[in-house]
Amino acid sequence: MWDVHVPPGNVAYFRSVLERRDYMVYAASNELRSRQMNSVLGNLWHLLNPMLQIAVYFVIFGVVLGVDRGEDYFVFLSIGIFVFGFTQRSTTSGANSINNNKGLLNAFSFPRALLPVTSTLTEALATVSPVMVMYVVALVSGVTPTWTWLLALPLMGIQLLFNFGWALVAARATSSVRDISQLLPFIFRLLLYGSGVLFDVQRYTEGRSYGWIFDFNPVYCIVTLVRWCIIGGEFRSDLLAIFLGWTVLVGLFGLVWFRAGEGTYGRD
Repeated sequence: MWDVHVPPGNVAYFRSVLERRDYMVYAASNELRSRQMNSVLGNLWHLLNPMLQIAVYFVIFGVVLGVDRGEDYFVFLSIGIFVFGFTQRSTTSGANSINNNKGLLNAFSFPRALLPVTSTLTEALATVSPVMVMYVVALVSGVTPTWTWLLALPLMGIQLLFNFGWALVAARATSSVRDISQLLPFIFRLLLYGSGVLFDVQRYTEGRSYGWIFDFNPVYCIVTLVRWCIIGGEFRSDLLAIFLGWTVLVGLFGLVWFRAGEGTYGRD
């Protein structure tokens, strides 16, 4: 085991990571500014990428296939893409955070969890503009603003904690088996279609025995909850409870499991 000065106990380890929050915010902001510097549109691509995805899926599912839920399908789809993309990018970035920073790992002693946590913070900063566009799309689509619009922000704050946990899990898994990074796009493609991002799940599961599978999918839970905040409809308190449970479970497991492999990161 390498001497990486691992604090004794999970609580002390978490505290040592939290004490470096100023560095994490600085590093995340700097990483975000440095992205796409060589492209003409620069960081505007953080906004254009999800918008282009929305346009493609809207044409295929909303126009060609006629998968529709009324006049608000475009905002329905936009919320799904933005919220889903936040978790997808955070997990993928966290998965690569260890293998892409071996030079840093070999040169300095610090809590290795800083890397996946900082990468998740970077994705959170990159999500600010899409979230603003999400509200604009809702307004343009004719959705009347209500007080519940404000609840989408704390919900996505909880999603950030959820993403921290998955980033830690993915970081350790990928550092041990690099091929996992190649599997992640396929896993998230399956989640895309299995989380109600592109269609209204209740229309297809009403009266079916397998509807509970979607309810216990945390990505479906957060997508549905944010949609309720913006579009309205029935509030599902059970989905909120399930998502909070997933957030606590994944967060604790990710921290403990990642810390258990602290001395192995960066080794060939």
